[in-house]
Amino acid sequence: MKTPQVLTDFVAACRLAAKEPDARSAIVELMRSLVMDTDSLSAAMPAMDTHDSSPVGTLGGDVTLFEDDSVTIVLVDTLPHVLQPPHDHLMTAIIGMFEGCEQQRFWSRTADGIAPAAGRDLLAGEVLVIGTDGIHAIGTCDDIARGIHVYLGSLSNVARSIFHPETLEEQPLSMALYNDYCRAA
Repeated sequence: MKTPQVLTDFVAACRLAAKEPDARSAIVELMRSLVMDTDSLSAAMPAMDTHDSSPVGTLGGDVTLFEDDSVTIVLVDTLPHVLQPPHDHLMTAIIGMFEGCEQQRFWSRTADGIAPAAGRDLLAGEVLVIGTDGIHAIGTCDDIARGIHVYLGSLSNVARSIFHPETLEEQPLSMALYNDYCRAA
């Protein structure tokens, strides 16, 4: 994928902001500015990559734009009719939508595992912050959803958890298990 200049600039700004004392607030403001003009941002973006397959069909595609110890920045494309499984990040996640609607489902930890909590739909132009203890899963409201996910840390170097979509049993996250746990909406 050829990275559009708007994303190259955003990545550079996030790398600097990640070193600030209040990195979370700085990156939230950068994200709000990025997704403010959804039409221009969508027009600048490359076509959606749809080669990531699961047993229920195509998930969409994730492209890591940058990752180091302080920040991971991912372009997330989600196709409709797939419910992705609950998982954690163990770090702050800042999500900005620029196309469609990303359905956010949340869970909270209990003495026995996890339990569903209130969810919300994240529309194009909106920004959501998920804290370090957050557990969520995404899907789409109707059509495709495209957004930028920024994590305050190195996402690929954390021992994260995934939860079985029916039993909610916690297991170490792997991409193979993630794909196996996706369900048709």
